[in-house]
Amino acid sequence: MITIKSEYSFDQFLEQRDKLDYLDNPFLQKVFHNYSEKDWTYSFDNLKAFSLKSSNRWKQLIDEISRVENHPKIRHYDAYNHRIDRIIRPQEMYQLENEVFSNGLFSEKTSSQLRAMKRFLLHHNGEAGLTCPIACTDGLIALLENFKDELSPELEQILKHCKEGINGDFGIGAQFMSEIQGGSNIPANVLKAVNEGNYYRLYGNKFFCSAAHADYSVVTARIEGTDHIGVFVVPTWLKGDKEKEIRNNHKLNRLKWKLGTTELPSAEIEYEGAIAYPIGPIDKGVALAVGIVLTRSRIDIGFASAAFMMRAARESILYARFREVFDRRIDEFPMAKAQLDNIEHMAKRTTATAFKISNIFETISSKPATRDQELEIRILILLQKIFASRDTVDILKTAISIFGGHGVMEDFSSIPRLFRDAMVNELWEGPRNVLLSQIYRDLQKNKSTCPPEKLLASLLSSYDIGTIKDLQTRLVSLLQINLYDRPNNSNINAAKKWEDLWSDVFYLYQNQVLEELQDTSLIPHDVFDSLS
Repeated sequence: MITIKSEYSFDQFLEQRDKLDYLDNPFLQKVFHNYSEKDWTYSFDNLKAFSLKSSNRWKQLIDEISRVENHPKIRHYDAYNHRIDRIIRPQEMYQLENEVFSNGLFSEKTSSQLRAMKRFLLHHNGEAGLTCPIACTDGLIALLENFKDELSPELEQILKHCKEGINGDFGIGAQFMSEIQGGSNIPANVLKAVNEGNYYRLYGNKFFCSAAHADYSVVTARIEGTDHIGVFVVPTWLKGDKEKEIRNNHKLNRLKWKLGTTELPSAEIEYEGAIAYPIGPIDKGVALAVGIVLTRSRIDIGFASAAFMMRAARESILYARFREVFDRRIDEFPMAKAQLDNIEHMAKRTTATAFKISNIFETISSKPATRDQELEIRILILLQKIFASRDTVDILKTAISIFGGHGVMEDFSSIPRLFRDAMVNELWEGPRNVLLSQIYRDLQKNKSTCPPEKLLASLLSSYDIGTIKDLQTRLVSLLQINLYDRPNNSNINAAKKWEDLWSDVFYLYQNQVLEELQDTSLIPHDVFDSLS
């Protein structure tokens, strides 16, 4: 028998890919510099240390965490028949969680700009059981700070635990709003909140609860005897009970089996009198949950989408420069090169726009804003959530194809895992049809004080009057049709045009933002040239 051993090696590609720091990206550095504080040198040095961990140690931990045998599991009882509902996660997950949260991402010492940049670097590694809890902690802190002068001692302690940590331990947040009959429809909540004086008790079921391992959760529930939906902060464990594995009067029925974000424990929770602390007016729970908590999660999905594309773009470009097929490198074929150019362009414009929108949101949140400004940023956040998450799925699918058969091997590349996470991001915080309907309702509701034509002109201020007039005509025409009525031939056709219209608007907006930056490469020339 003659054995022929192949001597083909991927080592040259792997060496360059694995030593490529996420911050070692000329274009990304331009974006960061553009939206950084005045002292860019301090920010850059701070980011370098953080990126070194995210690009190396944390990435390696996540590669291990993401293996199917390490996905979260649940143990309902201990050996003595005590109900514990212990979520079992790999040791690497605890190491990662501790190291990342110990950076004090939400501390007063960390600026909002630096926080956004660090979270963007983390997003390169996918959700990984990490970035959803970070986004939820952000929303929890924002909710508490919105009422910081009214907080009970218990809520003040929770805020301190999540922002600054207590004895080196940082609190982790979650948000539980979905119920089996409602999904994104928070007003349909039936989980009951019973007033007990200084706190409430919750009774009922939440059907889909991600980050079920968190220390605290933001929960929406119907106030007993009213039509009001309130918002509450619920400790997972009461004081002294975490070590005993005694949960705050609730059970985890099961963990969910999901398409993506498989490292993140998502559970179905049964509340049996859980102590819950109300926050804000009891009749404003929906507005608080959407306006404060979900808004920040939607912004974070914009960052995740951009970071997923950025990693996929850089790795597929490197691979296409390294890999030879049919006597040429992949990037020497016009069809493949066109795909690579599109992946790169989409990564750039989505990244630039994510930081632009975040910057506008932080600016508006820090000082009084006009109704026009508030509506504009609300629409931008919704558009980004809709189209950036949709685009990411398409771009990652194309990036996978650049790798050919190797592209679907999850131990060859992380892009398939990012692809599955991107599919979930399309649904998190409202699927496309729900958010497109929300834009329609927002414009109808505000058209007398904030004319939609004016909104378009403001969003696309750098474009010629002809382009804007065409979009305004399309918008005004579609607003004459009831897109929230029962389906008929007219409004079904109009609904398709409504999505097309906003797709066009958002892509024009993205390109406008990208024009504000001096374009440059995603990969340093010395790394790129080493594969030539």
